[in-house]
Amino acid sequence: MQELDVEQRAALDACVVAALALSSSEGDAQGRMRLLMECHGRYVRSFGVFEQAPSYEVFARRLRGSRVSNLLPGRPQESVFGELWLLDEDGMPSSALHRLAVEASEHGHLAPGIGADIRHLHSLLRAVGMLPVGTGLSRISGEAVQHAVFRALRAVGFEAYTLGREAMVRTPVLTRRVLSRNTALVELGAYTGISPTRQFGGLWAACPMCGWTMRATYRPSGVVDVECEDERHSLLGARYRAEATAIGGWCLAPCGELRTVPELLPVEGYVALPYALWLWVTLPGLLEVELRDRLAALGADVRLWPFGDAYDLHVTRAGGSRVWRVDVKTWADPYGLAERLREEPDGHGELCFVVPEHLRGYLPLLRRVVRGSGARVLTDADLVAEVAGA
Repeated sequence: MQELDVEQRAALDACVVAALALSSSEGDAQGRMRLLMECHGRYVRSFGVFEQAPSYEVFARRLRGSRVSNLLPGRPQESVFGELWLLDEDGMPSSALHRLAVEASEHGHLAPGIGADIRHLHSLLRAVGMLPVGTGLSRISGEAVQHAVFRALRAVGFEAYTLGREAMVRTPVLTRRVLSRNTALVELGAYTGISPTRQFGGLWAACPMCGWTMRATYRPSGVVDVECEDERHSLLGARYRAEATAIGGWCLAPCGELRTVPELLPVEGYVALPYALWLWVTLPGLLEVELRDRLAALGADVRLWPFGDAYDLHVTRAGGSRVWRVDVKTWADPYGLAERLREEPDGHGELCFVVPEHLRGYLPLLRRVVRGSGARVLTDADLVAEVAGA
């Protein structure tokens, strides 16, 4: 977002909300059309007087299949937005669309589907004292949301904090009955009803890799595409096709290499984390919790989020003579991670930064950034091998 000027940000906001309205069947058609016209009005104003904005018909047509940079005034080609699109040529949403609605939109709370998640997150953040009434979510960072949520959990004690945070990682979807037994999570109000964008026929399905509700997209043929919102999980096979059966139910078939077919469960009785908490708490926590389990299986003593969450894992072996202070980094953008590490070159101490194995090729870059700070950079496989050999 820092690459864009004020007008381009306004145009992006309008495009994101319009794309969500175009690709949704939620609500009445007249309400969606009003929202689309409002979006086009904001879009036109973002072009000012020196550049001709497209008509509504052209605007709606360009949202399908166009790269984001081609939709913005000035067309910023040297940008990550030159690689993103909002809707495919069939009008189906991209994996980036919901993330942009949460991270880059002033009006995302008005959008069909994901808007309910954003409004819930607004309420949660206000409840923990982060957002004044009337403040929007636009450009609030994932780190800021994590800080607010984790601070609220820590207020009820470190044990409850650890259990609550681990539950948000391991079980991003819960039955209402199970949730009622976790006082800290109930008081936090993190879980909410399953979004309309991730259900079909009163049913939902969990991603086999992260356990969260997969996005459900109706095709004109009546088939429903069901896939994880995380692009990497989808590429690895967490994508399915749901078709109605002759007896009135639904049948789920895999579309990727992953042949595990999740169970279809009723929406009634279940609650889920909103999109932003899944994105900023569940996804980064998966590797942290997995590493804790793998290292504990080797006989190591492992504590999650120790010393008030100073880092992610405190690992000791051989009677405490070997210690690893581990900070897990699961950023999708290794160059962005390198820049973040570079910002505080003197603050790393003896931390061991751990990145996923698929980022092994970026180790030389990341190691150059922390050189001289006392920190190390390893992959998760490297860390497990090192602890196993200690």
